Amino acid sequence: MARPAGEAASLLVVRVEDPGPGGSLSQRELGVLRARPVEPTTLEDIPGFTPLELGHHYRALLSPDARTLATIVWPGSTNTGGVLHFVDPLAWTVRTTGVQINESTAWLEWSKDGTQLFWMRYIGDPSLTQYAVYSTDAATPAAREVLRLPAGFQPYETRLVGSRLAVVGAMQERGLATANASVAFVDLSSGQLSSLLPLAGLRLGQFDVSEPGLYPYRMVLPGLAWDLPRGRLIVVDAERDVLRVVDLAAATESGPLAIRARGAKGPGEAKMVSTTRKVAALSADGRWLYVSGLREDVAGYGADVRLTPIALQRIDMTDRSETSRLDGEKGLWLSSGGKRLVLFGDTVRLFDTTSLREVTRVETAATSLVADEGESVAYLAHFTYSSTSTLRALDLATGRVIATREVARHMVEVIALR
Repeated sequence: MARPAGEAASLLVVRVEDPGPGGSLSQRELGVLRARPVEPTTLEDIPGFTPLELGHHYRALLSPDARTLATIVWPGSTNTGGVLHFVDPLAWTVRTTGVQINESTAWLEWSKDGTQLFWMRYIGDPSLTQYAVYSTDAATPAAREVLRLPAGFQPYETRLVGSRLAVVGAMQERGLATANASVAFVDLSSGQLSSLLPLAGLRLGQFDVSEPGLYPYRMVLPGLAWDLPRGRLIVVDAERDVLRVVDLAAATESGPLAIRARGAKGPGEAKMVSTTRKVAALSADGRWLYVSGLREDVAGYGADVRLTPIALQRIDMTDRSETSRLDGEKGLWLSSGGKRLVLFGDTVRLFDTTSLREVTRVETAATSLVADEGESVAYLAHFTYSSTSTLRALDLATGRVIATREVARHMVEVIALR
């Protein structure tokens, strides 16, 4: 692919574009996804780069050394025909592999040394929930099935922990959870399920519930904070003020452990029952846990949806005490150095984590957030299917929006290449 002399791609903006004269009827109607390098502080296209083709939908992940961007590109609206590509962001070249992935991926992760890529996808009978883990060498790509998870086990989040996988999930049948959450530990060297750790009393998945006037099903998703440097996983119950600490090396857990609430309650003090989703983030030193979330109530079988953000809690993990409570939002992001916290949804609020002082508030909606290296800039994307999309660059030091770009179709996403 062409690139201008002396230029390197460090930030990509993905948007919907017209396919051109060679596009299919479906592509001409829906458009295709393309990624173009942009200048990080102005969000303007850098001319001279051939765009990266990402089909109808895609998944992308940068390797730990930032030298390879893995992309799985599905050309049509179904999940068949997906192909794995390896992009060199410095040379701006694409290596198309022979690895085909004919389902959406539930998880994608590089090995720590960047020599292997792992993913998980749905397999088998549509009436039976079953997922398989696959891997490929980056140097000589060829898909290899590592193992199949137990039939009926629905994965929620997965992480590589040394030579093992830790998979948080729950058993389900016909789309409804049938048991409490558990953590499946997979030995990658042998391709065997080494243990299954139950998390008694923790609900995860979709449940048949009875709530007057509301849709009879509710999705319950706990908050997860992976503390890999200390070999632990913190699981925050979505329905109660309790958490659990999973020892990822020993495959054991402590809990449920009560969160010691503040004496003087703040926002969101009402009992949180059947919360749709909790989100959690942990500071780099493992001390401060930040928790927020969102409750979604659907009236009957109609389209009327009421969204209620849940309070932001800051919890001191030395004694599990709640030290602060603020109004929450739909999304929560913590900088890698732990100095900045962003709550985003209908508005965007930037906080200094030392004092939880609000640095700035942007009165605009944000769908997703991607951070650039060095915690200097965050990119806030917002898209709807009824209007244009908007991308903003937020200076994390000052809280100023330093660039705004409108995109004339229904989606905009960012891929950071460093």
